[in-house]
Amino acid sequence: MNTLAPATAAFFEARGISPETATRFEVYTGALVGEKPDRRVVPNPRGNIVVYPFLEHGVVVNEKYRAERNGEKVFWHRKGGKRTFWNADVLDDPALDNGTQPLVITEGIEDGMVAIESGWPLTVSVPDGAPPVPKDARLPPLDPQTEPNGKFEFLWLNRDRLGRVKRIILAVDNDGPGQRLAAELVRRVGAGRCLFVSYPPGCKDLNEVRQKLGPDAVSTLLREAKPYPVRGLYRLSEYPNLPTLVPVSCGWPIFDGLPGNGWMKLFPGEFMVVTGIPSHGKSTWIMNLLVKLALLHGWRAAIFSPEMPTVPYLRDKLRKIVSGSDAADPVTDAFIEHNFVFLDNDPNDEDEDDITLEWIVEKARDAVLRDGIRVLVIDPWNEIEHARKREESTHEYIGRAIRMLKRFGRRYEVAVIVLAHPTKDVYERGKLRTATLYDIDGSAHWFNKPDHGLVIERDPVKAETTVHISKVRFEQTGYRGAIRMRFDPKTQQFDQLQEIQGELTYE
Repeated sequence: MNTLAPATAAFFEARGISPETATRFEVYTGALVGEKPDRRVVPNPRGNIVVYPFLEHGVVVNEKYRAERNGEKVFWHRKGGKRTFWNADVLDDPALDNGTQPLVITEGIEDGMVAIESGWPLTVSVPDGAPPVPKDARLPPLDPQTEPNGKFEFLWLNRDRLGRVKRIILAVDNDGPGQRLAAELVRRVGAGRCLFVSYPPGCKDLNEVRQKLGPDAVSTLLREAKPYPVRGLYRLSEYPNLPTLVPVSCGWPIFDGLPGNGWMKLFPGEFMVVTGIPSHGKSTWIMNLLVKLALLHGWRAAIFSPEMPTVPYLRDKLRKIVSGSDAADPVTDAFIEHNFVFLDNDPNDEDEDDITLEWIVEKARDAVLRDGIRVLVIDPWNEIEHARKREESTHEYIGRAIRMLKRFGRRYEVAVIVLAHPTKDVYERGKLRTATLYDIDGSAHWFNKPDHGLVIERDPVKAETTVHISKVRFEQTGYRGAIRMRFDPKTQQFDQLQEIQGELTYE
């Protein structure tokens, strides 16, 4: 049996955790041996490293190490260890499945032990603590910076077991990183079954509550956890302290807002509709937008685009937008590989299934968990196999479908962008007129429901494209108007004509 050194036992006692609890979870004291790159931690009662084993079905699948260097605490994991929850075996407890007990998720392992000692045995801890907060940036519900690779792998690995849990108490730290962690967890597991805790003044985590107020205070705090608002029924006290809406730049300065100018900024969870006459550049403009969102904010995108083969068409278009050339380039291709995923039938299988909206949303959920996507693009709407209910009109079906997409976007903080073709009504007396959102086939919902509605119109003579910002729901995310842009067919890139445009077309 591995040994818990006296100094390590004192470390836990100082935090209000009994050494017996640490021993129960097979925590031990270790030391580094060997030379790089083969250095490893082995049990050693004279060592200065606290070792937290991660067990699954009684087998150690990972270890987390805690040590101090130059007065600073440092953490790392066993090389090749499985990124799962600490105490993950409790996820199989039937009390979670039938809803008689909630699952408690903590940010740190010591917080998890505190919860367990306070009478909440069905507690797990995330393996790596909370993600960092961007310097000098107010934390939005989901930080727009790139998510660290593998940071939320523990959710993906346990997605089936988590899917059966009825209630989840998020007992993470009450600070910037903890708020981001809570937002990331809620986005992935769904707000409907999550509860949040309210820490007393002077305490930022369960360990501090235990040290300052005792184990009964910890139990009371968890017992009084409040659910995220029930849909349609709210009290002010039930709302978690989430940051306000923080729009982000589209990447072109002219869209960032000038006095008296049409402008637009995106926000996580929004629903956008884009239309325009075929071949006027809707898809290409959206691809330019996705590249800029990836470059500026680290937003990854999932694309459903059955009209355009992913290879070579979409691949080459993205290459041009990123680098100006469709030639293979390791840096460009690595950027595309990292920031884009594609919803499609198996590219190696000749049999093609009908793709429904439900299928797209299901795969997009998987992309949130596996890839951390921030944008979903459906291009175009008419290529989906629309499964209307019996006696459901086209108008009713489109309304239901849009609600499904908006619900997905809000739940997972993913911006959903739908491209839809207008009807032939845009042809008047043999001439084309500017399309509107009302020209989209099927329903006025295409104008009424989006947070942003755009019309892309290309000048047939000049190499110019006008982006009509026809619908803006929230005033902090834009203003209706029109912005002229230059399009380069060779590079497939859109650029603004100038910083301030002399005349603007207001819708």
